[in-house]
Amino acid sequence: MKINFEIAPEFRELESWIRSLPSVFADTGETIFKSRNEVKIFTVGNYVLNVKAFKIPNLINRVVYVYFRGSKAARSYRYARKFFSLGIATPAAVGYLECIEKGLLEKSYYISVHYKNEFTLREVLNYQIADHDAILRQWVNFTYKKLHLNNIFHLDYSPGNTLICRKGDEYDFQIVDLNRMSFGPISFERGLFNFRQLDTDRQTLELLAAEYASLWHKDGGKAIRMLIEFDHKNKADRRRRGKLKRFFRSIFRWGRPVH
Repeated sequence: MKINFEIAPEFRELESWIRSLPSVFADTGETIFKSRNEVKIFTVGNYVLNVKAFKIPNLINRVVYVYFRGSKAARSYRYARKFFSLGIATPAAVGYLECIEKGLLEKSYYISVHYKNEFTLREVLNYQIADHDAILRQWVNFTYKKLHLNNIFHLDYSPGNTLICRKGDEYDFQIVDLNRMSFGPISFERGLFNFRQLDTDRQTLELLAAEYASLWHKDGGKAIRMLIEFDHKNKADRRRRGKLKRFFRSIFRWGRPVH
């Protein structure tokens, strides 16, 4: 098996441990998330590290990620380093490692310094945090000034991907899951479109749209109508995808042989 890896210069002392990840990941560390991918926390010397192990992709992507595009782990690392160079908050990137077998990508790992957040944007949107409106206004400002003005469009800007801590009267936002980004000038309409995945209520959508419009010196009413339309379309698309998944699952079940 061939190993590809890259480590940030300031974390070079962790190289031997990172190279050992394929053999130690399964049986050590503390799992904090497990679904398609698995996230674990490891204490290595004076560091608390967050390691995301990506599931083995489909056959086409096992080729594409090696020869053409870079794995999700590699992209996470490179985009995190880009964020750092632009002064955009994301947990410090340590490195990534890829396992390649017969020219195909197997497992890949993205390593960062663990950021212990108090809550995520999801809890704010669900009204579980008292300072709901103030946090959202600060987050919209953060999105506009740090991401959009730097020509960064997060393609998976869902509520769980913003980690938050209180800093007095202000809030610290750290952006995670960086493997899907696009770069280039962001218009007012495209910027609003970035908020479509929040799956929240109309009152919150109105607050977000009005705040974003004020930053652009645009009409708040128009912004509200646009964001509500984006939200409706996103929810309809999700329902349609859900029906398709259930349909194909049912076909698979019916097609299985009976013993």
